Amino acid sequence: MPGIPPACIDVWRIDLAAAADLPESFALLDAGEQARAQRFHFPEHRRRFIVAHAAVRRILARRLDTSPQAIEFVRNDHGKPFLKAHDAPVFSLSHSHEMALCAVAAAGELGVDIEHRRAVEHADLAQRFFAPDEVAALAALPAERQADGFFACWSRKEAYSKAKGLGLSLPLDSFAVSVDTEATLHYSHHDPVDASRCRLWEVPVATGYRAALAYCGEAPAAFSCRDWA
Repeated sequence: MPGIPPACIDVWRIDLAAAADLPESFALLDAGEQARAQRFHFPEHRRRFIVAHAAVRRILARRLDTSPQAIEFVRNDHGKPFLKAHDAPVFSLSHSHEMALCAVAAAGELGVDIEHRRAVEHADLAQRFFAPDEVAALAALPAERQADGFFACWSRKEAYSKAKGLGLSLPLDSFAVSVDTEATLHYSHHDPVDASRCRLWEVPVATGYRAALAYCGEAPAAFSCRDWA
């Protein structure tokens, strides 16, 4: 794959509010994506979807040296999208509010997640969805850091879940990640070796967001993060 070192992951930050030409972006989407976009009731939700998915097509097209319209996707049994082309890179997309992230790697299991920080009942949500170790670690944080710890934990869990590509068949309480500064996968009951073969990173994003990247693969990986324009 041109431009993708085997052990490096490219992460692109996409500003969903900077929609220069929405009709042009809409025209890049395939029929299924266009139908999904049209189903959004609120215009801002439709705009964010179109901008995010068009940007992914442009990013992948640059990597494959082809046109955005030529990009074809297939999905596994749990809905995770992959490129149809043989030996194509793997990718992951996440969007929240006015920001999106697209991660691309040559191979491996890859997941990225971004969360817009908002007022939620984080203690109740943690009790419902987090592993017991995560609930305890979150409760041990000073009160003023618990909301941020919740979104750090949530983004890391979502990134790992997306990397595994198993959808709802991977319960969120079956694995545990860190809630503090360093992003770490502590354990996974689904695949115990993942604690040693999977890496988590905090992704630098705008104030008001938390984001994480997960990668499981043979080679040690690093990532670079840039703004898509």
